[in-house]
Amino acid sequence: MPSRLRYKVIFIVTAVLVLMPLITWLYVKLSLSRSTEPYATTWSTSRACYINAYIPKFSSLGVPGKLVKLFSSDAFFRVYRKDGTLLKSSEWLLWQSEFADSESEKWINGNAIYPTNDGYAGWTLRECG
Repeated sequence: MPSRLRYKVIFIVTAVLVLMPLITWLYVKLSLSRSTEPYATTWSTSRACYINAYIPKFSSLGVPGKLVKLFSSDAFFRVYRKDGTLLKSSEWLLWQSEFADSESEKWINGNAIYPTNDGYAGWTLRECG
């Protein structure tokens, strides 16, 4: 095999080995983003916004879902305006691990707060106060 052809084959094989896990991860995350139903809903004091907790069922997507779960959070949170407009979401925060089954999301002085493995995280949303 000529040297130039060998480098092309190595490049293609490497690209496939790198891209396939990324494509699989994106497929699983996007599928769960569309299909996961809210686990809990908490309204702000002013009733202008609400925060939904979601617990995705990774196993519903078979082996790829179970593999992605190893590197994903157990839950994610989204804040919406009363009219359903999405304001904030934690589902794409890669280095944060959230949960929703033992502690719940809450509103404190117009701040949407949710539990993480490192304490609480959240957003200040003036329009929700």
